[in-house]
Amino acid sequence: KQTCPVDTLKLDACVDVLGGLVHIGIGSSAKDTCCPVLQGLLDLDAAICLCTTIKAKLLNINIIIPIGLQVLIDCGKTPPPGFQCPA
Repeated sequence: KQTCPVDTLKLDACVDVLGGLVHIGIGSSAKDTCCPVLQGLLDLDAAICLCTTIKAKLLNINIIIPIGLQVLIDCGKTPPPGFQCPA
């Protein structure tokens, strides 16, 4: 089973920003908040960590994940094509 190799608490602020982006679109604040935390992770691990954190915060994963994946790309990460959060 794939797990997140970093403390997901570090991603809380990132995911909070993502939640706010649903209505306003991606801005520099998302990159500033998320990229430093995701920097040291492999692409797939970064995606898994986002999923784990979003689920832990009980947010609507179907709405937030597409935004999260876009932020990953903006941070220089490449999630696998067709990536889906593990159930």
